Parts: sequence; C-alpha cells; structure tokens
Amino acid sequence: MGVSVLYSAIPPCSTLYARLQREKALSILVVSLFPHGCGIFRFFEMESEEINEILEDVIETHQETFGSELEADRVIAQLRSELRLTRQAYPGIEDRTASLEKSSAEIEERLSQELSRRKFANANEIVEKLMFGDQTLAPTLLPKEESLGLISRELVSEGASIFRQIDPETLFARDEGWEGWCLNDLERWRGLYLSASEKNEEILVGAA
Repeated sequence: MGVSVLYSAIPPCSTLYARLQREKALSILVVSLFPHGCGIFRFFEMESEEINEILEDVIETHQETFGSELEADRVIAQLRSELRLTRQAYPGIEDRTASLEKSSAEIEERLSQELSRRKFANANEIVEKLMFGDQTLAPTLLPKEESLGLISRELVSEGASIFRQIDPETLFARDEGWEGWCLNDLERWRGLYLSASEKNEEILVGAA
C-alpha cells in the first residue's frame, strides 16, 4: 500500500520561506518536525510533553548543526515566531494540508492511467512530480535525501489545471472500504492543489 505522503502549502513570498532557503539549522528543524502533528504550522499546538520529546530527539540527532543548547533554543524560538507570523500574514495556511495515508501508490497508478487515457504526454512522469515534487527545499543547504520535496508554483498551477478536469469519483468508488479511503485522500489532495494554486503558494512534501 506504500508510505504515507504529507503535504503542506507554504507561501514563497513569506519570510519563513526565504529563511529556510538560507539558514541550515532552521531548514533542518522544519524537515525534522514536518512528519509530526497536524502539519508544520500546527506543530506547536500538540501537547507540550510530546513537543519537548520530539525537539530533544531532533537536537540530539543534529547536534553538529545546532551546537549548544542555547543555540538550539534560539532556533526553535525563531521557528515558533516565523510560524506564527506566517499564519497571521496568510490566513488559513495551517489548514492547507493533505496526506495520502498508505494510498499514494494506488492513487499514482490510477491517476497515471487516467492521464494516459486522456492522451497526456509523459503521464507517469507528471503524476510522479505532482506526488513528490519537482524541486527540494533549500537545495544549496541540504542534500536531496535529507530534505523535503517542493512543488513549485508552476507545478502547483499545472496540477490544479489537471485536477479541474478530473472527477475523483471516476477513479475510485465512494464506499466504506479501501476504495473510499483512497477517494477521500485524493479529494483532499486535489483540494490542496486547487487552494494553493488560487493563492500562488508552493507545497512542501514529506514522507511519514
């Protein structure tokens, strides 16, 4: 059934986005926290005990990057501030998320088949990019395998255009079993593309 793939919109004009491209410690922190909670913009809404456990583990794993405990605390405080400011400047950003929970392989296969049926050139390649991104976060700071995928504004727009042409119920049945599970994931994922495109946002991608 595959892994779970997580998605979160991010505004490319935000200060947070700019800092993630140039500050390694901040980027590593976001990459490490991305799979936890209900999206990166809601990470600090979890129980404080759980937050502290996750942060301690991240700091220990990346001791070389964070250096002292004081420096780690400073980076964490800056991330909290940037997340708060981004939520204020871009209302609803914390809810522009989606996840393909063990359904990514099935959705990728059926969407590829549908695009091939509609005579899209390179259908498999298009769907793979829509699913995993055409870029990576902070490519000058982090190796590809240690970063998050990034779906560029151009690809978000292309994806939204494709999704407007496709009714998810033509790919999966609306039932209470596996088909319905995949349909729900596909609908949320499609909705994220449409809303992110409308707001000129990019999308971060990570696996859990």
